[in-house]
Amino acid sequence: MCNGHIPPSDSGLKVPESASVQPMKTVSRSELAAHNTPASAWCAVHSKDSNGSYTGEHMVIDITDFAARHPGGDIILLAAGKDASVLVETYHPRGVPPSLLRKLTVGVMEKGSYDSFYSWDSDFYRVLTKRVVDRLEERGLSRRGSGEIWLKAIFILAGFWSSLYKMYTSQTFAMAMVWSIVMGFFAAFVGTCIQHDGNHGAFANSKFVNKAAGWTLDMIGASAFTWELQHMLGHHPYTNVLDCEEEDKKVREIDCSIDEKDQV
Repeated sequence: MCNGHIPPSDSGLKVPESASVQPMKTVSRSELAAHNTPASAWCAVHSKDSNGSYTGEHMVIDITDFAARHPGGDIILLAAGKDASVLVETYHPRGVPPSLLRKLTVGVMEKGSYDSFYSWDSDFYRVLTKRVVDRLEERGLSRRGSGEIWLKAIFILAGFWSSLYKMYTSQTFAMAMVWSIVMGFFAAFVGTCIQHDGNHGAFANSKFVNKAAGWTLDMIGASAFTWELQHMLGHHPYTNVLDCEEEDKKVREIDCSIDEKDQV
């Protein structure tokens, strides 16, 4: 499945012509990997020409200071020290302003540093992305937050805490077991709904509210931090490649950040 191709979105990062012709610092993979902390965060993103075609080159952008202003929150720091091209494509269907890229660019990756895991030359993904964006705009739907999300969250949290209270105050073991099962039911929906939307930055327009929604995963005994690493970097960039051959990845110099066996 590693040889399968996911077509491109025509709204990915495009390198301004002025940035592409000016001499820039050449960055190696080891140097990029060294900038992987909140204090110094760089990432690589693939570049496109004026026609939206993938050029095969990767620009290096400094997101250290930008992380605090990033509309999606500091989750962008997960990309520090890595090739973030797939994340850029999947999280920005409407594209990223070239002027922003120009301000953040600090160099260009050495040629051949990254072999793209996907093909960016087909029209399929480009057309599909446009249709999805057009549909959302046609129906007037926001990418983040809605009344339905809040109502669902209130219902789930009320059910979770109520059943937890009833479990602790039950007078018999049988009733405690019943309420523990009910609590587990609501806890599952905390994990699959509230924290999932929050950690994806989609629960609300507020960064803090998204963080708070994401922390509900810690409330039920898991970790929002490890989920972000495993889910964002392991699952989403390489969805449906569980049987990806290790040797093929080595030949293509593909760096799957999280083992496929750990994906959910």
